[in-house]
Amino acid sequence: MACGITVIPTISAGVAYASGDAVGGRLEFEDARTPYSSVGKILRAVIKDRAKQNAHLFLVLFNKEFTATADNAAFTVSDADLLHCLGALEFTAANYVSFHDNSVAELGLFGLDVEESFILDSSGTTLYGQLMVETSTPTYTATTDLAVSLLIGD
Repeated sequence: MACGITVIPTISAGVAYASGDAVGGRLEFEDARTPYSSVGKILRAVIKDRAKQNAHLFLVLFNKEFTATADNAAFTVSDADLLHCLGALEFTAANYVSFHDNSVAELGLFGLDVEESFILDSSGTTLYGQLMVETSTPTYTATTDLAVSLLIGD
């Protein structure tokens, strides 16, 4: 059984992000699992970009709640939180399909192997994450310009 979860991070509008900055705050993919099964697999990951910035982003994932970096600040993970980091999904410019005034980046649909297994902490049901910009310096026009979706299966 698979479930799709979309989260819209609150991001800075009209301000450029620098390489290595956090983009938005903590993302909470609620009900990613059930209290009876903490094991899952990310089958597909999608970033919808209403501002068509096509930024090189990493979605850093955690199996329990962590201390998020403030939006538009240098992305930092504490040593304690690093123990719960599951890894990062990378969205490069090549992953985006650009439309007239927006774009979408996908991992898992066009033959990319994104099947990342995870185990949530104890009886948790939420998968956590945060976006980090790599080498690009996007400037979004609205605080809701990005949406992050995960398709999670067993």
